[in-house]
Amino acid sequence: MREKVRRILDLVRAGKLTLEDAAPLLAALSPRLAMTDADRELIASLLSRGELDSGQVAEHLLLLRGVKDTPQPPQPPRPPQFSGNWVWDGRGRRGPGPVNIPVNMEGIMDSVGSVLERVGEVVDATHGHGPAHRPSPSATPRILRIEVESSEGDSYNANLPVSLAPHLGKLIPRHGIEALERAGFTLEALHLLLESGPPPGNLISAEDSEGNSVSITLK
Repeated sequence: MREKVRRILDLVRAGKLTLEDAAPLLAALSPRLAMTDADRELIASLLSRGELDSGQVAEHLLLLRGVKDTPQPPQPPRPPQFSGNWVWDGRGRRGPGPVNIPVNMEGIMDSVGSVLERVGEVVDATHGHGPAHRPSPSATPRILRIEVESSEGDSYNANLPVSLAPHLGKLIPRHGIEALERAGFTLEALHLLLESGPPPGNLISAEDSEGNSVSITLK
C-alpha cells in the first residue's frame, strides 16, 4: 500500500499529475484515502518540502488516515483456464465444464499500479524527458518526534522536520491537541519554543484527565 501511494505522490511531485488527478487513484487504493480540499492543501505543502521524500509523505498520509501497510499474502497457483466451455482437469486432459471467473481484489489493486506506470510513460513520451530528480538536501534537518495516544487506545507516532512546525495543527490528531491544551500548552507556544532554537531533548510531555497523552521530542 505504502509503495503504491508513494508512486502516486512521485507523479504529483514531478508535475505529471495534479492532486485532483491523484485523488481518485488514492481512493481506489482505500476509501480512507479519499481526500478533502484541506487534505489536498496539506499534501501539497508536504510535497513542497525538500526535507521529505514521497515515501515519508505517503507514510504520514497512511498514519493520519489509519491505513495499515500490510503486505498481501501470495496467491496460490491456479490451473490454466481455457476459453469456451473447456477446463483443465489437472492431469493433462481437457473436458467440458463451467467457466469460473474469480474476482481477484489483489489484481484490482495491482491494476492501479499499472495505471500509474502507463501515466508516467505517456507523460515522459509527451515531454521527451524522464522523471524530474530533486537534489538531495545538503544538511540533515532537525526532527520532531511526536507520540500521541488517546484514551480509547488509538495511537499516532511520526517523525517530522522542524520546518513543518507551522502545520502541526493539521499533523497532530485532535485528541493530542486537546491533551496539550488541557495541560496549559498551546500550539502557538510550541511554535515560539521551536523558534527559540532549543537543544535536542524532550520538549513536551502532557496527559489530560481522560487519558489522552502527547509527547514531543526534538532530535
